[in-house]
Amino acid sequence: MKVAIDVNFSRGGMAGIDVWTHGLIDGLSSVDVENEYLIFSFFIRDFKERIHSISIPKKDNFNLYIKRVPRPLIVFLEDHNISIIEHWLRKQNVDIFFGTSYFLPYLKKIKGVVTIHGLDFAEMDTYWYSDKWYKNVGIYLKRADYIVSVSEYVKKSIIQNYGIAKEKIKVVYPGIGKNFRAMTDNEKDKISAKIKVLRPFILSVATSVERKNLKRLMEVFAIVKTKQKDLKLVIAGNESIKEGLSREIEKYRLYDSVHFTGHLNSEELVYFYNTAELFIFPSLYEGFGLPVLEAMACGCPVITSNVSALPEISGGAAILVNPYNIEEIKEAVMRILMDNKLKDDMRIKGLKHAENFVWEKTAKEIVGIYKILKDN
Repeated sequence: MKVAIDVNFSRGGMAGIDVWTHGLIDGLSSVDVENEYLIFSFFIRDFKERIHSISIPKKDNFNLYIKRVPRPLIVFLEDHNISIIEHWLRKQNVDIFFGTSYFLPYLKKIKGVVTIHGLDFAEMDTYWYSDKWYKNVGIYLKRADYIVSVSEYVKKSIIQNYGIAKEKIKVVYPGIGKNFRAMTDNEKDKISAKIKVLRPFILSVATSVERKNLKRLMEVFAIVKTKQKDLKLVIAGNESIKEGLSREIEKYRLYDSVHFTGHLNSEELVYFYNTAELFIFPSLYEGFGLPVLEAMACGCPVITSNVSALPEISGGAAILVNPYNIEEIKEAVMRILMDNKLKDDMRIKGLKHAENFVWEKTAKEIVGIYKILKDN
């Protein structure tokens, strides 16, 4: 069979869905030599720059197919049942369209699979979800021959919010990149010479201020800081996060105590996971929550929220807290900082739990979906 994998990578640093897509493609290149893959995308903005940034596995069954057209226009036409993409892909003898991120075109002859990473826009009644692209997610779900959900939580949400039959949805957990691991002291020392953040610090990773609950995290850190004077907070993620927290920095007078790294390369991120006192991820919603597992794979104790998919994903290896409760989050942070035995126990549990998530396993389950569609 020939499968078109629709990719729409972010410009700049990789976000969660980009990491998922890269991981899946790498996994498929390791486990599947029978099916052919067309790494497919369509865009016009920054075309030359973006096309050079798309890499594909150097395998005979992987090829690249890019159309230079405005993505918003094509998506608009497909949303209104005007088929453009199927016309392109049938010329390439494609059997299955695999949507890596919510979108699924109007298909008649080609089978369609769509991946759902979370339904925060449907479940969170908040101002930052007004009038966005996801108003058409219901259309894509109904079009799909099969739906990939990244967690049991998201599967239940799809059923509850859109009335989709459970038989049409398969939960497939993402994997963790092999680079996320416990480093040796020598490896840490080599990188620490280039890093300007002094230890000790606690770490968080975020792509948004609001959903990742960073304002409450700043309040928690300000309280902890009164008892742990030399402690710092490192926040890795979008450059815009610093601006979004400027009032909190001013309010709590944390000018020299909070460090915003911007997007980190893989080696730098692994270093921060390895050297942090703990990783804190008090998100208000996650369809999966890959940073939790990345931290565990590096041997870092984890505090995360007791909402959405996070209890499912953390598997009893993290301390779970109410993300709206400042006192509860603060107590969890202090517990880990003050108890070395607890730290060591959490490291061991986290490392063991993280071993369950590998991209080859993810890829094999996706290949299983192709076989189901072929037989139907």
